[in-house]
Amino acid sequence: METPQQMSGKSAFDYFIDEKIKTGWNLGDTLDAHEKRISCETLWDNPKANHVLFSGVKKAGFDIVRIPVTWMGHFGGAPDFLIEESFLQRVEEVTGYAQKAGLKVIINMHHDGMTESPKKNSGWHSINRARKSKKGYDEVTRTFMQLWKQIARYFKNHGDWLFFEPMNEIHDGHWGNDENGELNVTQNLKKQFEIINKWNQVFTDTVRETGGNNSERFLVIPGYCTVAEYTTSFLKLPKDSALDKQVVTFHYYDPYEFSIEGSQSKWGSVQDRKKVDRGFTPFRKKFIDKKIPVIIGESGAVLQLHPDDKEKEEIARKSRLDYISFVYNKAKEYKLVPFYWDCGAVTGGGEKFGLFNRRNGKPNSPESDRIIKAMTGY
Repeated sequence: METPQQMSGKSAFDYFIDEKIKTGWNLGDTLDAHEKRISCETLWDNPKANHVLFSGVKKAGFDIVRIPVTWMGHFGGAPDFLIEESFLQRVEEVTGYAQKAGLKVIINMHHDGMTESPKKNSGWHSINRARKSKKGYDEVTRTFMQLWKQIARYFKNHGDWLFFEPMNEIHDGHWGNDENGELNVTQNLKKQFEIINKWNQVFTDTVRETGGNNSERFLVIPGYCTVAEYTTSFLKLPKDSALDKQVVTFHYYDPYEFSIEGSQSKWGSVQDRKKVDRGFTPFRKKFIDKKIPVIIGESGAVLQLHPDDKEKEEIARKSRLDYISFVYNKAKEYKLVPFYWDCGAVTGGGEKFGLFNRRNGKPNSPESDRIIKAMTGY
């Protein structure tokens, strides 16, 4: 895009209010899909993204979409780490589908930092490598900076409907837990917290230095592994040459046993609901009251299928609707903007988060339609 699009000049907080951005959706398992360190749009059984899908998402009542992007396999070696022009063009094409449908858009760097275990790193954006030595930190950071410099330059003329997010759920293999398998808001993960804060600063400086509309683009800032407790306790917002252009993000899949694993079929007790409230409350004082918008960049609950226990399956389906209704309403009560994680899947052995038919943009079932309406209010 050669001609710069007009920017609103608004603060991020006012932009969310004025543009009525209340509910978001993820194009999951698509541009972020990868295998053997190479991303490919259709690897994880979803069709290529199309304009009909985004039109359907907008019609369903969503205001903004997050388009996860994995860049592995599409850039060269040091020192320039040049990104393939064709891949940048495809990312732009997909964001264009969303923008033309009337949606705001977030793009990020998604599974480049995928860490499957503390001893195995499948992505180049490794916090384990970065925390073990200065050389490791410098090498990972150099790649991170060079990639964001290219991405930012490529999209520098796009309007402020396009947001940048530096990374996704970066962790050391313990998924945000300490080595004992527990969330730990002490200093046991101090090095990890420090590196994430440094990378957020590198990202901010790199984007701003590319100029154009990037000098005032909205930037989405995550905490360590996007864990809520770490975000409110240890995230230090980067120093930014642009005032009031930052958006904080965290992810919410709590309890894991219900929302992702599917081993817990019932949700909705008084304690369950109080836990959601406790998780969201700190964001008000820490960010919202300071007019810093907060998004829940991923959230949702899997479809549970129990073919040998229909009663259990019915309980799980009802609990899923109750959970999503409560979490999304509570988020909006606290002025948080929740995004649903839609991976497209409704069958198979993996996580079944799919709500839309990716080919026609319509809800994939009456149940999905009810869940969508519970999130958007339509």
